[in-house]
Formats: sequence, C-alpha cells, structure tokens
Amino acid sequence: MNEVLPVFKSHYSIGRSILTLEEAGTSVEGGPDSIIDICLEGNLKKFYLVDDSMAGFLQGYKNATDAGLSMFFGLRMVLAENIETKNADQIKNECKCIIFCKNKAGYEKLIKIYSKAATDGFYHVPRVDFDLLHEYWSEEDLEFCVPFYDSFIYTNRLTLGNFVPNFSVVKPVFFLEDNDVPLDSILEKAIREAAGNKYEIIKTKSIYYKNRSDFPHFLAFKCIGGFGAKGGRKTLEAPNFDHMCSDEFCFESWKEAVNG
Repeated sequence: MNEVLPVFKSHYSIGRSILTLEEAGTSVEGGPDSIIDICLEGNLKKFYLVDDSMAGFLQGYKNATDAGLSMFFGLRMVLAENIETKNADQIKNECKCIIFCKNKAGYEKLIKIYSKAATDGFYHVPRVDFDLLHEYWSEEDLEFCVPFYDSFIYTNRLTLGNFVPNFSVVKPVFFLEDNDVPLDSILEKAIREAAGNKYEIIKTKSIYYKNRSDFPHFLAFKCIGGFGAKGGRKTLEAPNFDHMCSDEFCFESWKEAVNG
C-alpha cells in the first residue's frame, strides 16, 4: 500500500466541505456523510482533520473517541509577514499554513495562538505571523505544515507574491498532493525544491466529500450564497470558481491512491 494521509475538512470550514463530524451511524443515503462513518467504513484507525476554525474540535474529538478512532487536529490559518501591518498591500503576500496540535499542551497553545490571531492579528480574518508562532512554539506540542495549494509557495510562484518564511524556530513539513489539477506538477516541483533534503515531505489527500459522484453536490453547496464577479449569483453552469476542475478531492480517490 502507498502511504497517503487522509486529510479531511468538515462543514465547520464554512463553504469548503459537505462532510460532518456527527457521531457514528448518522449518515443516511441522500444526506450528509459523517467523517466518523467514512473512517469506520474504510477500516481506518486514525484520521487527520484540518479545519478553518476551532469550532469543530470538541465534537470531532468526542465522536471519534466514542467510535474508537484517533483524531489529529490541524488549524488552517492565514499566515502574514507581520500581523501589525494591516493594509491591502499586505494581503497580496498572505498565504495559508496548518498548525497541528500533538497533545493536550499543544491544544492549549493552539487556543492561545488562535486567540491572538483573532484579536491582535485580525484584519478581515484571524492572522498569524512567525513572531506570534515563535512565542508559543514547541516541536513537542505543535507541528507546522505547509499546505499544497495555498501556501507561500503558491503565493510566490503563481501570484507574483514575495513571502519569505522564517524557519529558524519552526520546522516545516510539506504536504504533497495529486488531484489531477493542472497546477499540481508546478507546485510539486516547487515544493521539492523548497524542501530539498532539509525538510520532510508527506503525501496527503484533501477530502471534502465522500465519492466523486458527490462533486456536483459539493459544487452546489459552494454556489449557495456565492456571487460572480459582476454581482450575478453563481450557478452550476457557470460557477466561476478558480481551479475548480477536479472531482478527486474525495475519500474514493484516497482509497484508490493507497491501494495503488
């Protein structure tokens, strides 16, 4: 079997997933799928949850524990060069990072980081910078991961950004994905160059829905409340979501990847 980590996202990441964190046995045909049920059906013992807020942690942890599963939680956040700078020019260089908590102490530190990001660092959204991370950082308690699609590498290579990460204290782990997106090969090359022989690269699969057949439902969910560039409402015929060209962000695709 090939080692590819299943990285789920739940409905607590508003507009980014149609999967829930409901308890085992709650998934019904025609309704939302629970990550817990998906993991049990797939005979998984553990899974990785990366959400855009802390809101789903307790529900996910409780329901995973009750089902005999181990959940590893990561918080996806906006990473800025300096959270004290709050202007439009700063936004151009912002990117995303993922911070995993490894234990109880890590969870407590992650809460503190998120609280500061949502107060001192807030500019439209909660933001962190490396100075804030260094204030609470411990490799024993936290893990800094570089996401595949929206990290500083994407910002610098594909949007003409100029974000310089500070890895003097934080040791990054780079995520690598293959979802049949045209940008995948470009990003993979850039990630391998950035990581070199110094930093770890892990193959992952972002999972936002269960099967490929669920992609239209996922797209419809994203269209709800969405508006186009000229103010028109997004539709399935013309959703106009950048890079939304693959139905591989699903558990079905992950199973095929690990089974070769």
